[in-house]
Amino acid sequence: MTAFLSSAALGWFLRRILDWGGWLGAALLAVINFYNALPPELQVVITKIVAGNWQEITLGAVPGLVALLWSQIQSFRATVRPQVVIDGQQLPINKMPHREATGVEELSPTALEKRGETLVEKLLKLKLGRP
Repeated sequence: MTAFLSSAALGWFLRRILDWGGWLGAALLAVINFYNALPPELQVVITKIVAGNWQEITLGAVPGLVALLWSQIQSFRATVRPQVVIDGQQLPINKMPHREATGVEELSPTALEKRGETLVEKLLKLKLGRP
């Protein structure tokens, strides 16, 4: 038993519990905060759906719920879509020149030159590849 308690596997497992617990706690708090930020009408609709009372949902509540779901889906898709931001504009990877990293290498110096100095650069007197 003492060999197990002093093993690396137990240490790994305990670290994973803390790591996963933090992620689960953050996700739970995010869901609770998101729910509390919804209008009361949508809160009632979601409560009825979770409780399994689909027949009690009015037709007037459906468009709001559909709009909420659609906005969340679009937000997720925009977040996970591979893209590069150049000169303050999003450029999808599939529209980059040659669809390779050379496109980023060709375009990124212009973005760095056009961007003004940041506060950190001014305070630390950094040049970061500027002429």
